[in-house]
Amino acid sequence: MKKIITFIEKTFALLSMAGIGLMLIIIFLQVISRYFFGYTASYSEELSRYLFVWVTFLSLPVVSRQGGHMIVGLLVERFTGERLRRLKIVGCVCSMTFLVIMVWQGIRMVQLAVWQTSPAMEIPMSYMYYAIPLGCGGMLLVTLEELFAVLRREEA
Repeated sequence: MKKIITFIEKTFALLSMAGIGLMLIIIFLQVISRYFFGYTASYSEELSRYLFVWVTFLSLPVVSRQGGHMIVGLLVERFTGERLRRLKIVGCVCSMTFLVIMVWQGIRMVQLAVWQTSPAMEIPMSYMYYAIPLGCGGMLLVTLEELFAVLRREEA
């Protein structure tokens, strides 16, 4: 399972970095074309917005696995030993419940948006909504890995 999650983490990190780079190039070219030529491509704003959504959701499992998400430090610092372990288990279960709902609703959004097209690029809106189940599904796997580590009494 660790190999699969590591592969997902590296793939999502690479795709996120590529998305940020592409977004930077698109926005830069949009500014240059508007400033020098008085022309703005209609798709540039829409594409950069969709890339931002994809980068955000693909970054979820990467940041989660690296321990970068916020925690309530005051609450966690008050517990040690077995109480801290139980708190981590409850946190993982709550997170997993939320993520299962997000994946499920994300899939429903994809299904509902199949026939809807984006205004400027005229691509199916479902392409944008695929980011929700993919990103939340990846984070679900990372949270599951963390839960197993806590249950095995490994550091998580």
